[in-house]
Amino acid sequence: MRITNQLFFSNTKYNYQTTMNDLYSANKELSSGLKIQNSYEDSGIYVDAMRLDYEVATLEQVKETSSKAQTFANNTDKALNQFIENLDQFKVKTIQAASDSHSATSLDAIADELEALRSSMLDIANTSINGTYLFSGSATNIQPISEDGTYNGNGEELR
Repeated sequence: MRITNQLFFSNTKYNYQTTMNDLYSANKELSSGLKIQNSYEDSGIYVDAMRLDYEVATLEQVKETSSKAQTFANNTDKALNQFIENLDQFKVKTIQAASDSHSATSLDAIADELEALRSSMLDIANTSINGTYLFSGSATNIQPISEDGTYNGNGEELR
């Protein structure tokens, strides 16, 4: 093979263009902060980036779901504590009513207090957060206790 000025010029031109393309790619990476701009530039990096994006979205969803579950559990605990307090008061009032020393007026007052406690317990049993009832099993859109005390929910676990 014969080495001529034309061969030197072609090699130099090729090396210059290759170096300029590499410099342009490096500058594009630095300015954008991205390793690749398009999926065809490096499919391995693109696939890894898409997998990581999916995992980030999944973890954000898990974080949001667990936060909602924590709020649901906290509200359930508060409602149950209020219910226990009302049951204790109900028990005390029924024991008071059982004693023979009360007049009819006093018994009527105790009956009114018991009815108010019953109403309060119904309200607690029908507690809802953003339209989701706490005590209706997995049927969270159904009011669990009707006015007559009938349970309308189901016995399935909420997951």
